[in-house]
Amino acid sequence: MVIEEPADISCTVEEYGLQRHIAELDEIGLTVVDKETLRVSDAWVDQLRDGILRVGESRADATFELDKNPTKAFTGRPSEIGHMIFSHLVYEDPVFVDVLTHPVKKALMTHLLGVGHRVAVSDGWIKWQTPDDWPSEETTGFHADQSVVPAPWNWQLPHIANMNWTLTEYSREDGALAYVPGSHRLERLPELGEALPLAIPVDAPKGSLVIFNGALWHGSYRKTTPGLRVTLIGQHCRPYMLPFQDFKGRIPEATIAANHDPAYLRSLLREDEDQMQAAPS
Repeated sequence: MVIEEPADISCTVEEYGLQRHIAELDEIGLTVVDKETLRVSDAWVDQLRDGILRVGESRADATFELDKNPTKAFTGRPSEIGHMIFSHLVYEDPVFVDVLTHPVKKALMTHLLGVGHRVAVSDGWIKWQTPDDWPSEETTGFHADQSVVPAPWNWQLPHIANMNWTLTEYSREDGALAYVPGSHRLERLPELGEALPLAIPVDAPKGSLVIFNGALWHGSYRKTTPGLRVTLIGQHCRPYMLPFQDFKGRIPEATIAANHDPAYLRSLLREDEDQMQAAPS
């Protein structure tokens, strides 16, 4: 059996100044990387945002305008809570594929999940003002993303990690992510009602990357402002787990080859599995 050495991410950590973010992932369980550190342009961020809005309008048969709440009356949970999630974004536009291989995201995910991690979810989240009759301060209940694996967990070896790209301004009033700092180290799920009193919001400028440990307790606050909060979400998992959304064999080879890091992209999409199975042990 081949024992895989830990990946060396030191060059990327040094180039982008990620030492603080690595420390925050270990101590707090979550880190926010701003647009300047990421070296991404406003145009690139807007392309992601507008792509999600375009997918949302097509799938929901609705009009989404940034400064307004939707006028369409949706049925079920969207009307009750005030948000919609659109899955499998990587099929919709190459920009949703390219975002997966950003070097900062790659380094931080590798720190959390090691070599060979997979993309498990490719979602867009559109959230608008929470209806007045919603009874709770939270619109997404507190949980840990790796709850599919029985606790206790080893916080230093999470099974799952998550990335959120904030494509609009992001604050508590705008219905931001709520999380309990350091809760990943408890290595269990929260008890009912335990997390909210301990939680704090993620405050992040538009264009930031939020990455967090899959054992971190998190939910989201109600949105008290009008207009839309737009976020791109991408859970990742270790290679022994089956991704929640399976992208293997569904992304054109031309799209993969055109990426600036095609080998990493193939690994994320599980396109390297046949080669791995054929390799001698």
